[in-house]
Amino acid sequence: MTTSSFTQQDGLFIDANLHQFIEEQLCAKTNTTETYQALATLVDEFGCKCRKTKHQPNDVLEVDTLLNAYQLKNHPLCHVDAQTTEAVLDEYCCQVPAIIVVALMDTLSGTQCDEPQAHEIYHRAAQLTNRPCMHRVKTASAA
Repeated sequence: MTTSSFTQQDGLFIDANLHQFIEEQLCAKTNTTETYQALATLVDEFGCKCRKTKHQPNDVLEVDTLLNAYQLKNHPLCHVDAQTTEAVLDEYCCQVPAIIVVALMDTLSGTQCDEPQAHEIYHRAAQLTNRPCMHRVKTASAA
């Protein structure tokens, strides 16, 4: 568990630094309340599914990694079946799988992603925020 301070928002506990980043960078052109409601809905709908497929208990994505990735426009590898983040905790104080947070960030920032197995999460993030789906499925080239 992290020792960072958390801000409670829509039933989630969000690391204070990540909360500030979301407020300043992602919510600048969108409704703050709707953003956090979308994140809470994504956690509710996909959190359990993502955690069930998590294989390595020590794979965590620290909040600084998320913040640095978006400040540098360079994304971390956030696999649905592996990484979680200590940056966001659900109402039961369970770590939220990083792909959920990243999918919402990508959707709000308009950043495209082709992360395998993440289309459903990105599609739902787009629905919740009334924005285009930023997930692009990789297509196999015919040989």
